[in-house]
Amino acid sequence: MKKSVIIIGAGFAGLSAAAFMAKAGWSVSVIEQNETAGGRARQLKEDGFSFDMGPSWYWMPDIFERFFNQFNKTVPRYYDLVRLNPSYRIYWQNEWRDIPADYNLLKEVFQQRLVAGSV
Repeated sequence: MKKSVIIIGAGFAGLSAAAFMAKAGWSVSVIEQNETAGGRARQLKEDGFSFDMGPSWYWMPDIFERFFNQFNKTVPRYYDLVRLNPSYRIYWQNEWRDIPADYNLLKEVFQQRLVAGSV
């Protein structure tokens, strides 16, 4: 008789656990409270606009590559990574600041904020 498991949550962790359990031969059911999978990495689409609901940065790409490789898949087969510049915008009460993608320019932004005394 095949073992079965219920995974609660279809975010990165839940989907990863479900994939590995299914690979090991388990019968897997995933329960998610939202209409779409992805957890913090899902998208909200409303009134013709799309909003990313989660991670701002794609840290540790090797983790994602290793995961996909466990299933004989590659990252580029499923999604394209596009470097955004600026990476994002930070808003304070009366001002905003673009955060550049370039590391050296980012260091300059932080240095300027430290010198100005408003971190």
